[in-house]
Amino acid sequence: MNQPILVNRSAHIATITFNRPEQRNAISYEMWKSLSEILAELDADTAVRCVVFRGAGGQAFSAGADIKDFDEHRYDSTSAARYAKAFEGALDRVEKLRCPTIAAIQGFCVGGGLELASATDIRIATKSSRFGVPVNRLGLTAGWDELRRMIAVAGVPAVKYLLLTGDIIDIEEAMRFGLVTSVVEDDDFEPTIEKLASRIVAGAPLAARDHKIMIQRLSVEPNTETLSDEDFNLQFRVFDSADFREGVEAFNAKRRPEFTGE
Repeated sequence: MNQPILVNRSAHIATITFNRPEQRNAISYEMWKSLSEILAELDADTAVRCVVFRGAGGQAFSAGADIKDFDEHRYDSTSAARYAKAFEGALDRVEKLRCPTIAAIQGFCVGGGLELASATDIRIATKSSRFGVPVNRLGLTAGWDELRRMIAVAGVPAVKYLLLTGDIIDIEEAMRFGLVTSVVEDDDFEPTIEKLASRIVAGAPLAARDHKIMIQRLSVEPNTETLSDEDFNLQFRVFDSADFREGVEAFNAKRRPEFTGE
């Protein structure tokens, strides 16, 4: 039996592939739980400096939650709340990963697939990709944190449109809504993802970690006057790192820095 989630590590980059192409890479209840465990392991591994999420087969990033789970795991409010712990737990892990994350999107990116992509830092999509959150066709609501993440990416008007219409939109409209960071031709997709991930891992991992923490805090509360002293001083802690010293020395020597994450 094929593994529903594949994990590959190469040169500081971990690639997570949803491997159910016949189901448009729909993510089951067990897969959500497994994804949380995988991400916890990657988050603890400081050798990993970038995580790429993608779908197998080239036809879908992910169609979202597997509808076949509903009879067993989402059949009433109590079971739905239990399911949400696994689902939201995985998305929370994606959002709070120490290292930068990329959603490499080909084809359909809908429902929970789009909600997962919204939890990543950068979203790269091919021109043939399609997006939407058609939960109104199932009589469902999106969760609070799912809405928060999508609003942070695309804004209130776009999220209202997607949820209230249930439309599946094309790449032009997705770009207009701000759902994706950039668009590439299908033939350029693989080299684009590879080059982007390589540029990320060449940077200072401690700086990337702290930038993610700071940006997340500002996205929730932009008023820096309410920061605690500990949070305010976060911006200075990299100055005590070996990576900072390496960066300055490399700049002065006109060579590429070799960061160790220390």
